[in-house]
Amino acid sequence: MERYIVLITMHADPAMAPGYDEWGGIHTYMKELLDEFGKRKIRCLMFTRRSMQYLPYEEQYNEYCTVYRLTNGDNEPMSKTLLKKYHSQNVEQILEIIKKQGRLPEKLHSVYWNSGRIAADLSEKLEIPFVHSIISNSRGRVKRGAYEPMPEREFYEQEIYDKAQWLICVSDDEAADLMTLYNVDKDKIVVAGQYIHESFVMPSHDPNDFPRLNSTISRGSQIAAAEKYNKIAQPKSYDTFWAQKAFTYIGRMDRNKGLKHIFSSWNMLYNKYKNLCPPLWLAGGSLPEIEMIRSDFKEINPDLTILEQYGKIVWWGCIDPYGLSTVLLRTSVLLTHSLYEPGGRVAVEAMCEGVPVIGTPNGFAKDTITDWYNGFLVKFGDVAELSARMEHFIRQPYLSNTLGQNAIAAAKELMGSWRFIEKHLKCYFDCESSPKDENNAKPVLSHKKINLYPYCISRYSDETIKQFFHKCSGCTAEQLHILTNQNNSSDVYMVKCNNNQYVIKRTYTRLAISPMYNPVRKNEYARNAGKMFKTELQAYKRINSPLLVGYDEFHALLLLKKAEPFYVSSVDRLKLCIKNVLNNCQISKDEREKYIDIILLNDTPDKTIEKLNNEIEDFFFDPSCRFSGKLCWQTAAEMLNYNRSSIPSCIFMVLIDCVKHFSSTDEENTLERLCAVNTDLTFDHVYFFDGQICMIDHEKTAVGEPEAGVARLIHDFIIQQKLEKSMLPELFLAMNEIDGLRVRNLISFVAFGFFHDIIEKNVIYCTNDTENLKILQELMRL
Repeated sequence: MERYIVLITMHADPAMAPGYDEWGGIHTYMKELLDEFGKRKIRCLMFTRRSMQYLPYEEQYNEYCTVYRLTNGDNEPMSKTLLKKYHSQNVEQILEIIKKQGRLPEKLHSVYWNSGRIAADLSEKLEIPFVHSIISNSRGRVKRGAYEPMPEREFYEQEIYDKAQWLICVSDDEAADLMTLYNVDKDKIVVAGQYIHESFVMPSHDPNDFPRLNSTISRGSQIAAAEKYNKIAQPKSYDTFWAQKAFTYIGRMDRNKGLKHIFSSWNMLYNKYKNLCPPLWLAGGSLPEIEMIRSDFKEINPDLTILEQYGKIVWWGCIDPYGLSTVLLRTSVLLTHSLYEPGGRVAVEAMCEGVPVIGTPNGFAKDTITDWYNGFLVKFGDVAELSARMEHFIRQPYLSNTLGQNAIAAAKELMGSWRFIEKHLKCYFDCESSPKDENNAKPVLSHKKINLYPYCISRYSDETIKQFFHKCSGCTAEQLHILTNQNNSSDVYMVKCNNNQYVIKRTYTRLAISPMYNPVRKNEYARNAGKMFKTELQAYKRINSPLLVGYDEFHALLLLKKAEPFYVSSVDRLKLCIKNVLNNCQISKDEREKYIDIILLNDTPDKTIEKLNNEIEDFFFDPSCRFSGKLCWQTAAEMLNYNRSSIPSCIFMVLIDCVKHFSSTDEENTLERLCAVNTDLTFDHVYFFDGQICMIDHEKTAVGEPEAGVARLIHDFIIQQKLEKSMLPELFLAMNEIDGLRVRNLISFVAFGFFHDIIEKNVIYCTNDTENLKILQELMRL
C-alpha cells in the first residue's frame, strides 16, 4: 500500500455545506483537502463523527480518499462541546482501522482542539508525528471578550501545540496568539493568507458589462444573476470591439520594476502593428516619478510625446482600488516585470477580475501563474519573449478572456487557501507532490472557452440534458455527471440508464488557436459552434456510425453510445485503423464538383478557405489546409513568413527547404481521388464498440485527399512509439501495403504535421522542437 495521510476532524464532515446550523468554514476546509488530495493522487483516510443517520459509515469520497464516520452517541447532530466524552472511544476506533491498512500513515493531521487530543494520543501510541490546524484558540477568544464554554480547553490546546510537529494557522493574527499566549516557537507555525480588496473580487461590472448589484448576495449569486438577466443573447454584430483592450502595468514607478523592458517590448509590437497595437496603460507613481520613467522611455522611442497624444501611452497616476479595478476591466493582460518581488499582490488582484498576467518568476506570480493557463512567466530582462507573449493577445484578442476564466479560478483558489495545498504538503512530505513543476514542464492551453460578447456561453441545466436524453433514447437518466477535464473542447456528459452508458456532447463556440501563428483566416478568432456541430453530425450520418443515438440541432447536442479506447500499439493495429478510415469516406458528386471548381480557381489559401466554407455545406475546412497537399504547403510558406522573427535562423532554413521540397505535389492528379477526411483524427479519437473500430470527434471533416485523413494517425504513431528516424522507411513500406494509399502523398501530409508542430511550439510555447525537426529532415529524404 502506498503512503497515506490520516485526517482527524471529529467536528466537521465534508458532506455538510457551510452556512447551515453549525456547519461552517471548517467543513469547507475538509472538502478542499480531500479534493486536492484526489487531484494529486495522495491517499487519505479521514475520520469524522457520523452526525446524520443517512450518511454511510464508510464512503469512498474520491479515488484516493476514504471517509470513516465513527459512532459517537446516537448518530444525530450534537454540540462540539460534547465530543470530549467520546475521546477514548474515538482513539480506539481509529487505531483499529489504521491497523487494518497494513501500513502506518505518513503523518496524522488533526483539525480543531478535540481532534487534536485524539491525534496527540495516536501519535504517542503509533510513534508518528502529527500536524494540527488551529481553527480558533481559547485564550485568543477570551482575550477579545468572547465567552468560552469549556475553561479546560486552553490546557488541552497547550498540550496539543507543544506536541504537534507543525501548527497550521489561517492568519498572522492567529499566529501571534500562539506565540504570545501559548509560547509557541514561530518556526513550527505555517501561515496562509493576504487581504484582497473587495473591488477586485466584485468589480463594477462583469466581463460582459452586467453591473454589480447593490446587494449583499454572494459572488456566485451575482454571476448567476448576470447569466440570467444580461441582455446579450442576440448580438447585433460579431465585431471585436468589446475584446479590444489595453496592455496595463500597475505599480510603483521604479526602475527595478522593469518598466523600461515593458516599454521596449511594447515598442517592438507598435513598430510591427502600428495602430493595431493596443495602448500601454501605466497606473501608479507620483508626477516626478512618472517624469523619470518617461525620460527612460524617450531613450527607446524619442516620439513618446506623439504616442501619448494619440492615446497609445496613458499615465493614470496614483489611483485607489476602485479606480484600479475599473482600469483592469478594460485590460487585456497585466504586465509585471520586477527584478525582485517577494509578493506582488497586484497579480492576484488582476486575476480576481479575470485578467491574465505576464510576470517574472518572483513572489505570487511564481507561485500562481502557469504558462497558457492564466498568463505567462518571463525571465527578467527577456524583452524578446515578453514581446512574443504580448503578441499573442494582439493576434488573438479573445485569448485574454479564455485565460482570464482560469485566472479567476486560480485567484479564487488562492484567496480561499493562500498556498493552501503546498503548505500542507510541506507539513506532510516536505513539499513533495507539488503540481507546479509538472505544469511548467508541459505548458498547454487548457481550454478554449470564450465567454465574452458576442461569444457568450452558459452551461445547460441538468434538466435540459436529461430531457434531451429521454427524447432521444426513450429512457430516464439514472446517473448524470459532466466531465471536468479542462482539456475538453466541448462539454461532455456521462449518462447511465438500464446498465448502458452514454455520452452527451455539447459543442460550443470556442477560441481559435491558429490566428496566433497562421495568417490564413487570421481574423476568424472563434470556431462557430453551429458549423462544428453540423459538420460532425453529418460525418456520423455519412459513415453510418453505430455510436450515434440522437441529436438536437438547436442546442448543438449529440447523444452517443459509450465506446472503449482502441490502443494503437503496433503497426498492424495502425493499419486496421487506416483501413477503417478509408472504407468510410465517400462524398457526393455535387460536393466533389464544388470542391474542384473552387480549387481550380488557384486563389490564395485565405480566399480558398473562405469559399470552401461558404459554398460547401456539412464540411469544415481548417485554415491549416491539412486536407490538400498543395494548399497546406502554400500555407506553410505563409506561416514561415508570418513568424520569421519567432523562429531561430537555423530552424528557419530547414523549414524553408522543407516547403520547397514538398511543394511539388501535383493537385490535379489527386482531384479524382477526393473523399471525406477528418483532418484532426488522432489516437484520442479511435475507439472500439460492438466488435468494430469507431472514430469520434468529426468536427474538422473536410473534402480532401485520402492520405490527409490518416496522416495524423501516423504522426501520432511516430511520436508515441518514439520511432527513430532510421525506422521511418520500414513504417512507410508497411503503409504501401494498404490499398488506396499513395505513399509519396502520405509522407508529404505527415511531414506537414511535423512542420506545423514545429511552428506552433516555437510561436506558442517559445520552445525549439529539435526532435520533430530531425524527423522532418528524415521525411524529406524518403
